[in-house]
Amino acid sequence: MKFFHLSPLTEKRLQRFRRSRVAFWSLRLLIVLYIVSLCSELICNGKPLVMRFNGELSFPFLRAQPPVEVQKATGEANHVDYRLFTESEAFGKHPGDFVVFAPIPYSPGETLDTADLEADKVVTLSLVPNQPIGRFNLTRDLMLVRQDSCTQFFPNVNLRDGQASLKELIDLSPTLHKEINRRLLGEACPAFETTVRPMPLRAFPWQELILSLPPTDGTVKPQTLRVNLRAILPNGQRFLPKQTYAFTRTRDAKGHPGAPELRLEEGQPEPAPELKNLLVEWANHGFTKDITAADHITYTAPDRTLYTVFSSNNIRFPFPPTARHPFGLDGSGRDVFSRILYATRIAMSFGLLLAMAATLIGMTIGSLQGYFGGKVDICVQRFTEIWAALPFLYIMVLVGAVFGRSFWLLLLVYGLFCWLGLSYYMRAEFLRLRNRPFVAAARCQGLSNGRIIFRHILPNALTPIITLFPFLLVGAISSLVALDFLGFGLPPLTPSWGELLNQAQTYRWAWWLILFPSLAIFTVMFLTVMVGEGVRNAFDPKPFSKLQ
Repeated sequence: MKFFHLSPLTEKRLQRFRRSRVAFWSLRLLIVLYIVSLCSELICNGKPLVMRFNGELSFPFLRAQPPVEVQKATGEANHVDYRLFTESEAFGKHPGDFVVFAPIPYSPGETLDTADLEADKVVTLSLVPNQPIGRFNLTRDLMLVRQDSCTQFFPNVNLRDGQASLKELIDLSPTLHKEINRRLLGEACPAFETTVRPMPLRAFPWQELILSLPPTDGTVKPQTLRVNLRAILPNGQRFLPKQTYAFTRTRDAKGHPGAPELRLEEGQPEPAPELKNLLVEWANHGFTKDITAADHITYTAPDRTLYTVFSSNNIRFPFPPTARHPFGLDGSGRDVFSRILYATRIAMSFGLLLAMAATLIGMTIGSLQGYFGGKVDICVQRFTEIWAALPFLYIMVLVGAVFGRSFWLLLLVYGLFCWLGLSYYMRAEFLRLRNRPFVAAARCQGLSNGRIIFRHILPNALTPIITLFPFLLVGAISSLVALDFLGFGLPPLTPSWGELLNQAQTYRWAWWLILFPSLAIFTVMFLTVMVGEGVRNAFDPKPFSKLQ
């Protein structure tokens, strides 16, 4: 037995809509997304879904107050941090105690402590080698002047100005001698670099040096020539690579921080024991205070000096995405994923309710105008024009200042203005249909005006309502986002896409506050628009045209 019967035209339209695969799957995904958002408490919640404590089985996520046994154990009557409570010594004494949290155990309004993010803090130590570099000026007779930085290369030589000759320090090749003379004579020369060896019988710490001569343009005949020296490092390396070590730190069950743990990348060698102990000590320094890249420590190795440069993702809000917070944290330390999921439910519910309210009001007023016409049409049309001229934003601000901001008040005020466009379509449809023969036949049969409107005219005038409904939904959601972004929408603690985008304007470096809310808005809008396009194509009486 069928409770309702679909006309052949309606069945054709439904078949047409199903053939549009993009629109049909968009509708399915939109329904699934809305159902998932309705189950937000089961996905993101700081309260346990199921908990058994001292023999009492409870469902805390359904209750505003903690269970009686938990209140006695914690001494808290209103708010209990269940994560800390389940990690304390009080929980687990009874053999039957257990707890089941949501997959993401964070509520949208819960502000996290920085200690909860200790496991996500990473301190990076970069060992930057201090490669020996020296400079000196060379006179025309190849004597060294202004050579204080070269004592590390020639520790047993008197390097006072004009007391040491380059010929006595290195094995001066004819090519190098020629390049030096060309520059001292004022010829134009490109940059020149060569490898030189110290003179024998000298106690040099370096077996080879790299000597560099600057380029000259030939316009000036210099009195001295600037020469650079750089050491060739062990194993023939020209530059020592920077060594980077990352440390993390976890907390025990009581919340006490542990020692820094070295996390080596794949293929990274283990540092020497002496160096590793120093690295752990320096990493602990990085965990105990907020550090910057300017903080550094000098470490002198047997063959070189290393500068240890600190870097860290200091715990501050907003905080970037981590394994436990895949969408990061906002400026108040709240989980962005849970806020986006709850905001999806609020935005879609608001959009659906507002679209249905606008449809009902617009359909009623437009149908009365179009059916009765005459003075009724003129009076209602003048009222509609005056009502449309009222500044909605100012009224919204005034009402919010007087009565406060709330979901239902915002829905009521917005619903009073959102029906205007739809009423014009309904008025036009009723004006077109009221003079049709089937309406005249219904009047001849003595049917009442209500029966004629709802039974005969309205079913034939539903096309603009059905085709415009998805676009009304898009407009309602975008309006809510805009009002929340401007600060005139939902109350401050309510999860909202617009509020997250407003934070992104303040913290412009926090890319996750821009990316993830924008993706959520785009997904809902795109799916809704695809459904609207499919519905409009399904109700189009002429989906195909042919050129003659």
